[in-house]
Amino acid sequence: MNFSSGTRNKYLDTFNFSSLTDVVMQLLIFFLLTFSFANTRGMNVTLPKAQSGQPPIRKIISVAIGIDKKIYVEGDLIRKERLATRLSELLRKDVEQQIVVRADKGLQLQDVIDILDIAKSTGATKLFIATEEGAVEKK
Repeated sequence: MNFSSGTRNKYLDTFNFSSLTDVVMQLLIFFLLTFSFANTRGMNVTLPKAQSGQPPIRKIISVAIGIDKKIYVEGDLIRKERLATRLSELLRKDVEQQIVVRADKGLQLQDVIDILDIAKSTGATKLFIATEEGAVEKK
């Protein structure tokens, strides 16, 4: 039993890929934009400014300290007492990882030094303090 009428539908013979290409391009742009924001998650921190600097090259561990002295490691809120344990866990994967401390510029220097000391005690060798690019404010 042949149910076809013998003539093929002309529209099904050729498929126009232009609409599919548009959708794929939109998805590509979306994922590229969201991936660029993936590393800045955590809390809102006002960074100090510096005239020169260099972006990290390798995988980083982000430690953010807010003006309220709350500590976030990779976006997760953590108590200061658990910071060494959490950093040790993350450094077990790769000892050469960079630890970038994103401290609010309103914090006292001693608060930042305490965090750097804890990170150093876990065996971290590459410690950095994040800054904003721009001119240094003169007082």
